[in-house]
Amino acid sequence: MMFWGGTSVTDVAAWGGVWRILKRVWVNHVMTKNAVILLLALACNGAAPQRSKTDVSYGIDALQKLDLGIPAGKGFATLIFVHGGSLTSGDKADSDYAHVCDSFPAAGIACVNVNYRLGPLHSWPAQAVDLASAIRWVRANIASYGGDPKKLFLLGHSSGATLVALVASDERYLANHGMKPSDLAGVMPMGSIMWDDELEQAIAERGRNTIARNFLRDPDNRMYGSLEKYQDHWPLRHIHGGLPPFLFLIAESEQAQPPVLKTNVKFAEDTRKFGNEADYKVFARRKHYTMIRQLHQPGDAVFTVILEFIRQHDR
Repeated sequence: MMFWGGTSVTDVAAWGGVWRILKRVWVNHVMTKNAVILLLALACNGAAPQRSKTDVSYGIDALQKLDLGIPAGKGFATLIFVHGGSLTSGDKADSDYAHVCDSFPAAGIACVNVNYRLGPLHSWPAQAVDLASAIRWVRANIASYGGDPKKLFLLGHSSGATLVALVASDERYLANHGMKPSDLAGVMPMGSIMWDDELEQAIAERGRNTIARNFLRDPDNRMYGSLEKYQDHWPLRHIHGGLPPFLFLIAESEQAQPPVLKTNVKFAEDTRKFGNEADYKVFARRKHYTMIRQLHQPGDAVFTVILEFIRQHDR
């Protein structure tokens, strides 16, 4: 006997005893069409339940851990999320970030929430090195969970957006693991500038030597070691051909200050000149943190756009 969509009796029997329930209903002659549909829907939902794993190590440091949300099915895409916090704070378990992955497995997409070493204890570029290592781990292991290692997407918020854009453009980080930026299926930076416009203006006005002498006097800058390394960590300096598709996600409230819109548009325009794909979207009535905090809520506009981007590039 075959049910809707080619579902066989054997299939249903494997669905936690639902077929036994159906047989009893048939025997008692109380079967209705709605009852069948409801039972089969419950069976399908339970046939291959979503799975999750927390604090999986991708390195030896205590902060080199990630959480996975795995959907049912095979060959699915995977979204790797990177939290913000100025590269010196933040955690995948923070209230701002703990629910980022909640809605993706139900949509058929695996989601990985990544922690990484933080400054100033860990100097730059430990943060970018860790993200590249996490990507390598996902690429090497996601097939064992049913995912397709060729369908890896990056999403980062705030300074995490800087990280995903950098690792997806500066070839050095993925090259350490035998990968290249084009191995990524797509990148979505959310809520970060792509270069320090104020610093560049200060250099132009006051001279590079003056700025360089004062740069390390600021405690926030010391983790970079030098002005040169700080400038080099901005993604705009690493645009070239062969980059994955980019989609910049921008809150309406942070278009001008900080100049997220200006720097994101500049990145998109420059990368298109090399034949790459890049675009941006501004979300009305959204702020820096509501962009990410509401991602798991039903009908969220940002989630919808992310989902569309993944499905469009789910090669």
